[in-house]
Amino acid sequence: MPDEKAKLSRTAYKRGPKPSPADDIFARQTQRIAEMQSERHLVGYHKHFRKGTADDTYFRITRALVVAARRWRKVANERVKELGQTMARWETLFLVAYSDDELTQSELARLISVEGPTMVRMLDVLAKDGLIERRQSDTDRRMTTNRITPKGELVIDEIMAMTNLLRADLLRDIDPDKLTVFLEVLSRILLKLDEMR
Repeated sequence: MPDEKAKLSRTAYKRGPKPSPADDIFARQTQRIAEMQSERHLVGYHKHFRKGTADDTYFRITRALVVAARRWRKVANERVKELGQTMARWETLFLVAYSDDELTQSELARLISVEGPTMVRMLDVLAKDGLIERRQSDTDRRMTTNRITPKGELVIDEIMAMTNLLRADLLRDIDPDKLTVFLEVLSRILLKLDEMR
């Protein structure tokens, strides 16, 4: 069974022509595996906490969010490796490039939710590779600001082209109206999480 799951997982992310809509065996198998995993997690949850409709729904939602985020990151990381990059580098480059102000390392660490020393190492590597430029702040000499370089912008364009294809592969077969509702709900969840930090 594990080999079958691994095979299904690899097949799901292959490039090229997709199976015809009539041949939905793979989709049903993948859905069933996801349901089985969800049920297994719920059984473990019930061993320690009382059963309840609201509790079960909340558990399933948060569990699905965590698993989806991990799997997205893993698949996206595998794709951007072809460009010699990682998702951690990509997130940092993206924030440096598209923030209105030049961000300090502490601001970047907070936005990406990593520790300060981890962010410092990441920024040092990006600067060494010529993708960002680090310099002392004009307003506070104790702080270092970070700015994207032309080379960094080229890398962002390459990664964005690849991840755009991946996003399309992932989401194109889902009803656009459902995606709109999903985005609204997810945005509210993110706002609430920010309030709770």
